[in-house]
Amino acid sequence: MGQAIQRSSAVYVRYLDHVLFRNTDEALDKPAERETIGWLTQENEELLCIQHDRTVEDLLYPSGKASGLVLLKSSVLEIRALPLQNISSWHLISRKGINRNAEYALQSAKRKTQPK
Repeated sequence: MGQAIQRSSAVYVRYLDHVLFRNTDEALDKPAERETIGWLTQENEELLCIQHDRTVEDLLYPSGKASGLVLLKSSVLEIRALPLQNISSWHLISRKGINRNAEYALQSAKRKTQPK
């Protein structure tokens, strides 16, 4: 798979996934191509563990639970480290930098309020 990626690095992964078919006239003949973004938390000769949801307080010993994927390396088409891991103390959303008065939901093309 190319260059080694450090554990806990943010990664982009493109992989082949199983497809469940049911009550169809014919079986599907190929797996689905999928992609995910997350953190590489474990790796061995056969598997990759990509965590895409985790607790921020303490990344080594999270108090909450995590969600992610365990992928067979043989199904991985591409894996790339993302530049996020180069900023050691940066999180996707920093609690210090959140503007509590801002609206973070996606808005339609027409603004609800006009800028001041």
